[in-house]
Amino acid sequence: MEPFVFQHAQDVWPAGETLLHVYLTPHDQDRELAALVARGRAILREFPITCVEDRWLHITVDQITDRVGAEIAPAERDALVAELGKRLADVEPFDIVIGSLESYATGVIADAHPDEPLNDLHTTVRAAIQTVRGPNATGYPTKVPHLTLGYAAEECDSDQVQRKLRNGVRPGHAPMRVDDRPLVGMCDSARCPQATHHPCHRPVWAEHAERTGTFLGQLGSTRKTERTRLQVDHDRALRVVAEIDAASTSTTEESA
Repeated sequence: MEPFVFQHAQDVWPAGETLLHVYLTPHDQDRELAALVARGRAILREFPITCVEDRWLHITVDQITDRVGAEIAPAERDALVAELGKRLADVEPFDIVIGSLESYATGVIADAHPDEPLNDLHTTVRAAIQTVRGPNATGYPTKVPHLTLGYAAEECDSDQVQRKLRNGVRPGHAPMRVDDRPLVGMCDSARCPQATHHPCHRPVWAEHAERTGTFLGQLGSTRKTERTRLQVDHDRALRVVAEIDAASTSTTEESA
């Protein structure tokens, strides 16, 4: 397992930028799913994997790729939401199954089943985006719908993670209800704390900086490759915390 690289269409996510997405998010009543996630997190505590908090758990339906979030004006966002609402008005609620948890190349995910209703939803959402912004606005590659439980912060043994998940997370799947409430919800990538610099994410970045600093202190002098990779991750977390603090200070001074 290698550190996760966030993606903008076919490229790397631009540093410091947010991107607009259309997400499905779990409901409070999805209690079996909440229990599944909690069991998975308990297993992952012993690995260098950053778990996604409950409020950021999601299934990505599509990503708007022609511009970064800051360059899409409120009126343009309203037009997207309106078109999504119109096209999704007749979509009937449906149930899907999440799981089992899988140790992936860059983290831990849980595929969503069955494919058909989610693929139909993706097709509808993509048509809405293209109607408003054109065909170049949907360069995000189509993938198997999934919910990500955690992102790898450094290299670790994927097989060991999978063995722990397979034996320790039982049952390994849970239902999730998809209704009309989250489908029209379109937001910036602020649901992904590892990818954005929003003030509400400062505790996540600060915790990650502290955690990677602890790992650095525990590495032996011979583990140079791991140290170099972890140092980059640690420095990035510290930089993001500093940028959040600087932006918050600037905003406070401007409003004073």
